[in-house]
Amino acid sequence: MITSEFEFFAPESLDEALALLGSGDEDVKVLSGGMSLVPMMRLGLVHPQKIVSLNRVQGMDLIEIRDDALFIGATARHARIATHGEIAARVPVLSMAASAIGDVQIRHRGTIGGSLAHADPAADYPTAMTALGARFHLRSADAQRTLTAESFFLDVMTTALAPEELLVGIEIPLPPAGSGYAHERLRRVEGAYPIVLATALIQPDRSSARLALGGVAGCPCLLELESTHLDGGDTALASIAQRAREAASGALADLNGSAEYRQAMAGVYARRAVSAALGRL
Repeated sequence: MITSEFEFFAPESLDEALALLGSGDEDVKVLSGGMSLVPMMRLGLVHPQKIVSLNRVQGMDLIEIRDDALFIGATARHARIATHGEIAARVPVLSMAASAIGDVQIRHRGTIGGSLAHADPAADYPTAMTALGARFHLRSADAQRTLTAESFFLDVMTTALAPEELLVGIEIPLPPAGSGYAHERLRRVEGAYPIVLATALIQPDRSSARLALGGVAGCPCLLELESTHLDGGDTALASIAQRAREAASGALADLNGSAEYRQAMAGVYARRAVSAALGRL
């Protein structure tokens, strides 16, 4: 149970929410879906004096195509992203990632912005967003900026967000029609966080690919693959697995697996992701 007292704010506009964050009080937490913050409060890991809920802010959950990019508001729920027809048609690997998150309850309550801001290295979205080349739109009361996924994720549960900033939206370049894609994950039981993840996005002509690994370091690892890696042969796939193991040389260790186990699984799941993506070309 939550034993510490806190003030609760539910602003109805983004400007009001940003004003609360910019008040100078460092002990403020943002509540979106609550799937990360509430458990941490129950465990006594955080004791915020103020909570700013985004659930009444209008317009932060929109999903739309803007020119050559998909834009998703930060409070869009996982379940909506997983079942959105246009996302399934234009960025199917994102549908795959969203549909695999947690369980039914978490997918219907959790939000994409909350997951990305929490920045758990084993979460699905950070790895998928890194492979997709996503750009994150941040705002404070008096400024705004845009960061790449590689610039946004810094370390375990650490991002470039300043205390007075909000992640307000995610912009994803639309992959070319016919691209190969895959989102592979290792987890022990349904609903658990993955131990290792691999997201692959391959150009239709096999000229290049982006392969992102999650769960093996403080933030996703990105591998840029060339056409020589993408012929689908055993030699090329073995080379990809070796590169993945090298990228995971400083892998994390916890109760779910040792560093050596994660490093080995990075190679296995990198190979699986690329092979599956090639099969979808």
